[in-house]
Amino acid sequence: MAHAKAASALAALGLLLLAGPGLAQAQTQTTPQGPLGVGGKWMLDLPRSHFNEALTGAAPLSGELDITKDDGKSIAWTLVEEDDEGVAAIQFADASLDGGPTRAVVNFNFVTLSVERTGQSSVAVMTHGQTGRRQTMHVALSAPDTLLIEQDVDGKPGPPDQTLTFVRKK
Repeated sequence: MAHAKAASALAALGLLLLAGPGLAQAQTQTTPQGPLGVGGKWMLDLPRSHFNEALTGAAPLSGELDITKDDGKSIAWTLVEEDDEGVAAIQFADASLDGGPTRAVVNFNFVTLSVERTGQSSVAVMTHGQTGRRQTMHVALSAPDTLLIEQDVDGKPGPPDQTLTFVRKK
């Protein structure tokens, strides 16, 4: 269950492969540059978040996301969620923003994911190559101090399965 919680909070993630040099050049010219503006510590805002407990288990009691690298080329983060028994989920990742695969650690298991920049302050994160669930997350600043994560946990079309709201810790 803790693994499902961590995977559900995976700050996020779509993979697009470039079809050739011409497309790569066009992509480079239109892709936003510079930091995403998301570095720092973020706290899970439980009242503003929507959990799908049928898919991921009970909602955590708290969560902290620490984004330690945001340089416009890559992003690194640590996520810790707590429940009434202590640490419910833990995650570490350091990924480039170009959609290439990288290994992350989720509850002491390796997970392959990719992160692709989708806007000035947004990314898509996708897990892949795993057995079982495949998840996609769209992560974006919705306000200067609000990070919104919309998760597709079950792979079915439609609205997000979960929406997590994090607020910047001051």
